Amino acid sequence: RDYDLLPARIEEIAAQIARDEAALHDPALYTRDPARFAALTKAIEAARAEKDAAEERWLELAEMAEG
Repeated sequence: RDYDLLPARIEEIAAQIARDEAALHDPALYTRDPARFAALTKAIEAARAEKDAAEERWLELAEMAEG
């Protein structure tokens, strides 16, 4: 079941990371809203960790499926 669901979840996480990184590209963000800057930075870090874990799990499941 996870094997079928993980690719879509990985794509969702990647899209979230891309959105948050795009927001960080605003050069005035840090001075205008340092709390949002910090929250985005933390969210990106957490999303990257979740994405890495999901990719590792998917690879494990793929290896088991191949036998």
